[in-house]
Amino acid sequence: MKVIDLVDKTSTKVGETTKPSPKKGEVLVKVAYSALDTAFDEVAHRSFIPGSLLHNLKVKPLVAGWHYSGTVESVVAGVNNLKIGDAVFVHLQYASTTRQGTLADYITLLASECAKIPEGVAMDVAAAVTTEALTALQGMRDQGGLSEGKIILIIAAGGGVGTQAVQIAKAMKARTVHAVCSTKDVIKVGKLGADLVIDRAQKDITNDLEAGSYDVIFDTTGKYSFMKLRYALKKKGILVSTVPNVTTFPPASLLIAISGKRSKSLMVRCCRKDLELVGTWMKSGKIRVFNFLHLFV
Repeated sequence: MKVIDLVDKTSTKVGETTKPSPKKGEVLVKVAYSALDTAFDEVAHRSFIPGSLLHNLKVKPLVAGWHYSGTVESVVAGVNNLKIGDAVFVHLQYASTTRQGTLADYITLLASECAKIPEGVAMDVAAAVTTEALTALQGMRDQGGLSEGKIILIIAAGGGVGTQAVQIAKAMKARTVHAVCSTKDVIKVGKLGADLVIDRAQKDITNDLEAGSYDVIFDTTGKYSFMKLRYALKKKGILVSTVPNVTTFPPASLLIAISGKRSKSLMVRCCRKDLELVGTWMKSGKIRVFNFLHLFV
């Protein structure tokens, strides 16, 4: 099969490699669309951190790409939720053990890690939504404890994860959704449903937010420290970051927890249940995809 081989830090080529065969519990998917994200650069340039945490950098050929959509070409015994011909969407796990890449003709994966694309949702859109939507969902719900009636602040709401986070928070019936973004994204983020849009060029969120006002702060950039934003959290509030830092691990995390406030981080994991939930929201129009790039491979 054909792949896009990351030959070295500065060049790529279209190469050939053996077509994979599904093992127990797996399916073989013919890739239709593969969406690129910021992890691509880290792997292409072989950065030790975070590149080596996102993909096995020693495998040859080195093929990047994580989220994609395609059609099931074969299944093995024991897989009951999918059949040949099903259109599916999924992302590969961001992990040092990942050896495949979606810039390839075929991918094998566990059936439990992909979901059928809902009727009426285009395959290119489905490919683009997976990583960002699941990061937002798992960050806010699983790490932040977001649920109906709670108040959340989303940082970098104009980005890939941020745009999904605003829409998902509304879909989860958060009472109030405040969003921080750049000047150019203020109108767009408002149209996504944010109750208040904060232009980061006009307000310093490390000093100028209302104290003790948020149940959850979701930092989709991973650039803001807990110490600078803790003042804006409620007594049992949680700051969730997409990038691990010293406050998300013991002993710092334990010391912080004494105050009742917490600092957490996440590494997104692909699973059918969450993909199906995102698919339901897409079909109903509760969430949309913005500013995505797709490649046909």
